[in-house]
Amino acid sequence: MKARSLPGTDLKLSTFCCGLGDVFALPRDQWEPLLDTYVEAGGNFFDTAHAYCYWLPGGAGLSEITIGEYVRRRGLKNITIATKGGHPSSWRYRTIHQDRYLSPERIRADIDDSLARLECDTISLYYLHRDDPRVPVSEIVEFLHAEIQRGRIRYLGASNWSAQRIAEANEYARVRNLEPFIISEPRWSLAATKSRPDTADSLSGESLGWHRENHFPAAPYSPTARGFFAKSSGEDSQEYDTPENHQRRERARELARKLNVTPTQVALAWLISQPFPVFPILGTKSRERLMEAFAAEEIALGNEELEWLANG
Repeated sequence: MKARSLPGTDLKLSTFCCGLGDVFALPRDQWEPLLDTYVEAGGNFFDTAHAYCYWLPGGAGLSEITIGEYVRRRGLKNITIATKGGHPSSWRYRTIHQDRYLSPERIRADIDDSLARLECDTISLYYLHRDDPRVPVSEIVEFLHAEIQRGRIRYLGASNWSAQRIAEANEYARVRNLEPFIISEPRWSLAATKSRPDTADSLSGESLGWHRENHFPAAPYSPTARGFFAKSSGEDSQEYDTPENHQRRERARELARKLNVTPTQVALAWLISQPFPVFPILGTKSRERLMEAFAAEEIALGNEELEWLANG
């Protein structure tokens, strides 16, 4: 894989990010070869979170602990581990007032935990896992800037935030010479979710236009729409089962036949060919699908193809 600079930072990230959502639910003899395949292909960007694996028995902290141990044991250099804090209470995952998960004391505790689990002094890229519009961006930006000044985190990301809130936060940071958000992590793919295509955790419409206009980077999760482009209509999950998505899949298949690639590769190429930096997060547990995704890096799509795939 190629490595590209993340604007506003000194980080060079591989085109595809390795998502660790529930990878460590696999036995070690399955997840370790998967991570080895990613690293051997040039991958250097891992995505984890304070909350990942909490749904597994004894899973609290497992994702951060395991990826930290893997990187140290392998002696890997120039690796970026992005993690997240600020997630609401969930089943098996801490109990707090739902209006306090972005409070300074909660984020401070999350950072404490993540540093200890990863066994590092500084987190290179730190996302807020969820937004809470009840909390002013001024409070959020001021506190995170203080954490950067302390050397505990370096760069800021926003996961499942609307473009409007990111813009508001970054304007506050700009005026006061504070550290801004430099990347977003939305749910985004060529196929739009059926139930909430325009909510804060998706990238479409005005939010997509804002990213394009401001050349603002994104690391989208679910970039293949949970395998939607590899499925037949009868296998579709409810969240992507719409006429619009069926049409997009047919266009992806048509272009795939023309280019002698797979529809899933076309869908990934659509993301990384956008006019702003995009680092899709691959959450697959299959080595074959991982290798298929890597090959999408070689597909260059022009503006007309990007428009045609999305809108016909």
